[in-house]
Amino acid sequence: MDRQVERRQLERNLPNTLALSFFQVFLVIMPIAVPFFQSKGLDMQEVFLLQALFATVVLVTEVPSGYLADLLGRKWTLLVGSVASGVGNSLLVFADGFWGLALFEIALGVAHSLVSGADIAMLYDSEASLGRPEGEQRQVVGRLYSMRTFSEAAAGVVCSVLMLGSMEWVVYAQAMVGWLPLLLALRLVEPPVARLEQAGHLRNMGLIWRHLLTHSTVLRLTFLALAIWSLTTFYAVWLIQELWQQQGVGLEWFGYLWAALTAVAALSGRWAHVAEARLGTSTVLVLVGLLPVFGYIALDVFGTAGAFLASASFFLARGVGLVVFQDALNRRVPGTFRATANSLASFGFRGAFVVTGPLVGWVLDLWGMSTTLWLLAGATLAIFVGLIVPLLLAARTQRVAVEAV
Repeated sequence: MDRQVERRQLERNLPNTLALSFFQVFLVIMPIAVPFFQSKGLDMQEVFLLQALFATVVLVTEVPSGYLADLLGRKWTLLVGSVASGVGNSLLVFADGFWGLALFEIALGVAHSLVSGADIAMLYDSEASLGRPEGEQRQVVGRLYSMRTFSEAAAGVVCSVLMLGSMEWVVYAQAMVGWLPLLLALRLVEPPVARLEQAGHLRNMGLIWRHLLTHSTVLRLTFLALAIWSLTTFYAVWLIQELWQQQGVGLEWFGYLWAALTAVAALSGRWAHVAEARLGTSTVLVLVGLLPVFGYIALDVFGTAGAFLASASFFLARGVGLVVFQDALNRRVPGTFRATANSLASFGFRGAFVVTGPLVGWVLDLWGMSTTLWLLAGATLAIFVGLIVPLLLAARTQRVAVEAV
C-alpha cells in the first residue's frame, strides 16, 4: 500500500512540476517589458544592461543552485526558488528607475537559477522512478518547454487585455501570479534517486566537468551549443519589441503578437522530437543553425508584416533547438548530477550574455537597428560554421559507429 501511495505521489509530480514551470514564466509584463522599462527612464543600453545584471545573478547562483538540488533534493530547491519568484514579482509594484528595477531582476535571477535545472531533473527522475520507457522519459523536455512557452503565449494575451485598462494593471497582475509556483511546489514529493555525496564538493564538481567535457564529442558540443547557440535567438527577443515601436505598432498589440510568436515556439518544441525523427538530426541542426541568420536579415529587409514572419523564425528555431539540445544533454548525463549539468549549461549561456548583451545594446543606441541586425546575422552564421557544423559531423560519426557495431 505504501508503494502504491508513493507511486501516486510520483505520478502527480509530472502535472505539478509542469504547472509550476507554467506559472514560473507566466510573465504578463514581458510583452511590454521594453516600453515599461523605458517608462521608468531607461534607454536601450540600460535595458540590455538590466538583462546583463539578471544574467550575472543567474551566472553566480546557477551552478550552486543546481548542485544543491543534486545534493539536498529537488523539492527543497524548487520551494526556495518559488519564494524568490513571489518576492521578485512583488517588488515590481514598487520598482522605479534603474536600481528599483535592478532589485526586481536580482530576485527573479535567484528564482530562475533555483528552478532551472531542478524542474527538469524532477521530471526525469520521477519518470525514471516510475519505470517509464526511455521514449516517454525523453518527451518530458518537450513537454516542459512547450508548457513554458504556452505560458508566455497566454501571458501575452492577458497582457493585451490588461492594457485596455493601464500598464499598472499588468504590474499588479504580475505580482499576484508570482506566488502561484509556491503553492504547487508544496505539493511535490522527492523522487527516490541517488544523490551526490555531501563531502568532497571539489571532487564532485571535477567529476561532473570531466563527464561533460570528455564523455563524448557529441556531449561536449551539445553543452557548448546550449551555452552559445542559444544567444542567436535570445537577442531577437529584446530587439523585436524595439523594432515594433519603431514601426509604429501600438502597445495594445504587443501582447497578441507576443502570444502568437511564443505559440510558435511552444508548438515547435512540443513536436521537436517528431521533426527530428522524420527529417533526421542533421537536417534539424542545419535548420536551427541557419533560421536565425535568415531572421536577422529579414527583420531589416521586410516591412511590418514581413518582419513578424521573420520574427517567427527565431521562435521556431528556439523551440526545436532547445528541446533537441537539452534532451541530448540529459540523456548523456546520470541522474546523480543532472540538475548540476543543466545549471552549468545555463551558466555558460548567461556568462556569454553578460559579456555580449551590453555590447549589443551599445551598438543599437550608437549605430541603429539596421546595422545591429546585420552584425548579429554575421555572428550567427559564424556560430553555425564553428559550432553547429562540427556537432552535426560528430553526431553523424557517432551514429555510423553505433550502426557498425
